[in-house]
Amino acid sequence: MEPCPNCRALLPFHDGPTHRYIGASAACWAIYSALNVGEPPVAPTPYGALLVDAYAAQHYGIPSPQAIQSVAVHLLALYGVLEAGQPVEQAIWLRTRPLRDGKTAKHSRFHWLTPPDFTGSLTVADLVRAATPAERAGRMQRYVKSVWEIWAAQQRATVVQWYERYVLADNL
Repeated sequence: MEPCPNCRALLPFHDGPTHRYIGASAACWAIYSALNVGEPPVAPTPYGALLVDAYAAQHYGIPSPQAIQSVAVHLLALYGVLEAGQPVEQAIWLRTRPLRDGKTAKHSRFHWLTPPDFTGSLTVADLVRAATPAERAGRMQRYVKSVWEIWAAQQRATVVQWYERYVLADNL
């Protein structure tokens, strides 16, 4: 067994691919990748559109321009839908809006956020352990919300500032 470096899920060793800047073990990445193609199946839920945001935010990686930008846009999507009242159908817009052309380079708009400790939190491994598609959908909803709540406890003010500056503002 080995812990995933960011979500801390204890998973069997898996010799497989990982993502170049998302901080997940090969086993955790395999679970997430399978969920994205419907294995195991999850009942329809609007929170399915936010799975990528929760996973990327929970697997923040190490400081690099790509990891910083990834965490920022995924936290902005979570904030936009879960707190700012954007419909979940706007999740893609919420991820891309902050990266549009402007006076500042997109990689210089955000900075590294000290990540929270996800030890003991819900993970994608918990989602796949649910017995039925409906139970997995319920866990997915709790997972998405919990990842945002854990980040928001220490970084909400920064995310709100970014949202106002890079999502709501007409000019960058």
